[in-house]
Amino acid sequence: MIQIQGLKKTLNQKRVLDGVHLTIDEGETLVIMGPSGTGKSVLLKHIVGLMDPDDGDVLVDGISVANANRRQILQVRERVSYVFQNSALFDSLTIRGNIMLGLSEGRCSRRDDVCESMVRESLTHVNLEPEVLDLRPAELSGGMQKRVAIARAIVGRQKYILYDEPTTGLDPVNAAVIADLIDHVSHDIEGTTVIVTHDVEAAFILGDRIVLLSHGRIRAQGTPEQLRHTEDVAVRRFLSPSSVVEVA
Repeated sequence: MIQIQGLKKTLNQKRVLDGVHLTIDEGETLVIMGPSGTGKSVLLKHIVGLMDPDDGDVLVDGISVANANRRQILQVRERVSYVFQNSALFDSLTIRGNIMLGLSEGRCSRRDDVCESMVRESLTHVNLEPEVLDLRPAELSGGMQKRVAIARAIVGRQKYILYDEPTTGLDPVNAAVIADLIDHVSHDIEGTTVIVTHDVEAAFILGDRIVLLSHGRIRAQGTPEQLRHTEDVAVRRFLSPSSVVEVA
């Protein structure tokens, strides 16, 4: 379980998180949405300790991220994987090398055969062939790079997978493919998935629960069905471009 407790963060003199309280249950797929600048990606970065809060805390399976020492942060990062918005692949490494970055030393004990097996298994989950393993990221399309980033995130079978705008920069066809892939992976891995996205249609397909951030706070949350019938005018206005909201 991930517990976000009164999280506050100011960047460039703007309060982007203003006392967020949120519990992410094990096994659920949670989608976080909201206008640009509302702290969605900032929230994700606090979960893995890439940012320190001004106030509040994040607990990952009871471990305080804000107050964690080096050993505890490593424990958190062995449980949480992160798919960055721009894929964040290393150009100097092959696809194999990039995916292996998702493996802790304890997971494969640096045995080449064990690591290779885990890397190849992760490729099957994202529908890539082993032939790509010796290529460099620049030799792949943007959609394939996203798949590699997801393979790196799932190779170690971490308990929690965080996706930061996974379809940004992709054309509609590839965006739909990646959304379907995330849905497939979340069921295959049977972990807990947190997705930050602007894609309203994908959010309603993927999410067990949707959270809408506005001005650094949670404006609304609920199941897709509950948000389809929300009476909050601001929430309806944000969601309506997708045509998935039915106003009673």
